[in-house]
Parts: sequence; C-alpha cells; structure tokens
Amino acid sequence: MTNHKLRSLRRQLLIWLLTLLIPLLLIGTISSYYRANHFANLAYDRSLFRAALALADQIEVQRGQVTVDLPQIARDLLEYDKDDWIYYRIRGPNGELVTGQADLPLPDHLPNAGDHLYYNTQLDGKALCAVAFALPLTGTSAHGVAMVLVAETRAKRTQMADEIVATMMLPQLLIVILAGLMVHFGVQRGLASLERLRAAFSSRSMQDLSPVAEAGAPREVQPLLHAMNDLMQRLRDAITKQQRFIADASHQLRTPLAGLKTQAELALREQDPAQVQHALQQIKTSSTNLAHMVSQLLSLARAEPEAAGNLELLTLDLSKLAQEITSEWVPQALAKNIDLGFASTEANCQVKGNALLLRELLNNLIDNALRYTPSNGHVTVAVKQSAQNIELSVEDNGPGIPKNKRERVFERFYRILGTGEEGCGLGLTIAREIAWRHQAEILLENGLQDVGTKISVVFPRSI
Repeated sequence: MTNHKLRSLRRQLLIWLLTLLIPLLLIGTISSYYRANHFANLAYDRSLFRAALALADQIEVQRGQVTVDLPQIARDLLEYDKDDWIYYRIRGPNGELVTGQADLPLPDHLPNAGDHLYYNTQLDGKALCAVAFALPLTGTSAHGVAMVLVAETRAKRTQMADEIVATMMLPQLLIVILAGLMVHFGVQRGLASLERLRAAFSSRSMQDLSPVAEAGAPREVQPLLHAMNDLMQRLRDAITKQQRFIADASHQLRTPLAGLKTQAELALREQDPAQVQHALQQIKTSSTNLAHMVSQLLSLARAEPEAAGNLELLTLDLSKLAQEITSEWVPQALAKNIDLGFASTEANCQVKGNALLLRELLNNLIDNALRYTPSNGHVTVAVKQSAQNIELSVEDNGPGIPKNKRERVFERFYRILGTGEEGCGLGLTIAREIAWRHQAEILLENGLQDVGTKISVVFPRSI
C-alpha cells in the first residue's frame, strides 16, 4: 500500500475537528455580520433622529407660515461629515418645501403626528438611510404637521459593521487555530504510548511470542492488546504442537526407514535367490507399514484445527455414510474371518459434518477394530439417535483396553505392547481430533458383557 493511502489517526482527528469548526466559524461570521449591521444601524438611526429633533427645534410659525431660522454655521455642522453625505428636508403642512433638499424622497407611509419612522431610500443613485419626524403644529397659527426628513449614505454604517465583524472574527479564528494545535499536540502525546508499543513489537525477534504487557497501555488500546496476546498465545500453542508433531513424526519414521535401508543392503549382499526373495518380501512389508504411517500422519495433519482453518460443515445422513464405509471394509474383514456388521434402525440421522473427515474417522475406528479382533470375532458398527444427540459406535469382542490405558491410547504414537499387531499409534488420535472438530464427544468403554472394546462418538443433533 502506498503512503498516500495510509490513514493517519492524527490527520483524521484534525480533519474531523476542522470539518466541525470551520462551518461553526462561517456561521459565526454570518451571524456576526448581521448583528454588527443591526447595531450599527441602530446607533446611526438614533443619531439621525437626534438630528431631526434638532432641526424640528428650529421650526417657527409666523402668520400661518412655517419658517426655519437655521444659521449658516448650523447648516454647515449639519451637512458636514467626512465619511457620509448628509441630506435634510423640511416640508410644511401643505406640502411646501421649507428648506433642504427638495428631491429627498418621502417614506411610502407618513408617520402620525409626534411619531418618527426609519426607512431606506435612494437619491442620485446613492442608497440612503433616512428618518421622517412628523412635528405637530398645535398651538400655532398653522394647522397639521411639519415633516422633518434627515438622511445619510451607508458608508459609516458599513465601516462600523466591518470593524465589529473583524473584531469578533479575530478571536474566533485564533480559537480554531489554537484548537487545531492543541489537538495536534494532544494526539501526538496520546499516541506516544502506541509508538512505544510499536517499538516494543519492532524490537522483538520472530521467535518471541510472549504476551505484551497491557498494564501501561491506554484503556482504549487494551482490548486490542488483549486480542493480540490471545492470538499470539494460540499461535504459540499451534507452533508448539507442530514442533511436537514434527519431532514425533521424524522419530517414528526414522526406525522404518533405517529398517528399509538395512533390508535393502542385505538383499544386495545375498547370493541365494530364496534369501533375496525373503529380503524383498520384508522390504515390501516395511514399505506397506511405512506408507500406512505416512497416510496416518497426513490424516492427522488434516484433522488438526490449525491445519484447515474454517471447516465446511454440511448437513448429512450419518447412518447412510456409516453403512457405505462399513461395506467397503467387508473384504478385509472376510480376509481375517471376522464378522463385520452394521446395525441401525434409525433413518435420516442428520448431523452437521465434513464427509471427508467423518469418513477418515470411521475408517480409523474400523481399521483399529479389525486389527485387534482375533479370527472368528465380530465387529459391529452402529448408529442410533436420541432427542439430544446421535451416537456412532464401533464395537468388537477383541482383547479390550485396560482402564488405566484408555486415556493414553489417544496419545500420538502410543501403542499397547504385546498385541502382536503392526500399527503406528495414530488411529485413535486422528479419530479424537476429528470428533473435536465436529463438537462431538468420543468415549471408550467395554463391549457387550464386558468383552472387547466399544468406541462411541456422540454428535449433537443438527435439527
């Protein structure tokens, strides 16, 4: 995987933080802009109203005519502003112009007597903010109201709003930058423990599968460490089992291979054809036993959980499978004059299993029974079911297995001495491994009337 595709936790946290903060910053900016405009307009609208009141104070009524006594210096102070254009207009009760800008527009709706009204308008292509004050002329020789209009451009308001927004935005921008830096250094400090774990793993040799200490790790990382330690424990167990298997297999194969070599050397030195024939017969027998041992070793390796990963289990009829396998062993049973039979009154004994491994299991059980059952004996394969489970059993009337050795016969390469039968001591080991892989229990007990041996494999019901 290329570096640009690698996901950095630090980068991800920063991206998420900025993804959240930048929209908040934009929302804050927009909100600040509208609030700044609101308060700037409020302040300058009040200033306009005060100017309108000042103009209204200068209004006089003489013989029914409205006049304004406004000295030039007052006009200059009213009209002068270094940032804005100021306009004013005073209209008499009959609509006549008293003073000011004649074309300064009136509001769409005139205020009532004594009230004022803020409105937006335009003059000479300039946008204006204006106030209209209706001055009642009661108590004078005139009737109605005098309308006082004062307006200004938006330059000061816009400038004030921009200054407010800039003043408010600077702290928010600093907060975003500081938050990003704090997250960056905080994550870097928080990931220091992960860096130590990485260094601890990097410095290990491939033979070191000891557990990693979980005590000093962050709480969020401890489940991951626990899972890794559990994985290393299972890997260590699998490697130990494999090493033991290889050691046992090489020890067991060394003797027959040495025997083959010796017999071949004897056959080469012999001049008598009869002796050569005898040596070749011994080589054939040893080769057959060696091939059987290799086949058993391969079956054992295939049956172990570590070898095959996830086992594909399908629903199958155990009674039908057992009957087929039993019939395949009839010729070997007849060769030893042994009565091999199949007994099952059950139909449709469904179990979850792997047909190849179950075939291997039953083959080993029948092979063991035929090997150790004397001539004129009998071996019975049976399948029966109950409400909870299905039992597959192989029973013989051979010499039996002493109680103190029943657990040991499941060990690899263990054989009971004095039986006079050739074997490699792996048949029952393979059977137990396959049973375990099917969540089945394998039991060893005496046969009928305490004669011989009965080996049962108890499977859980699949339906």
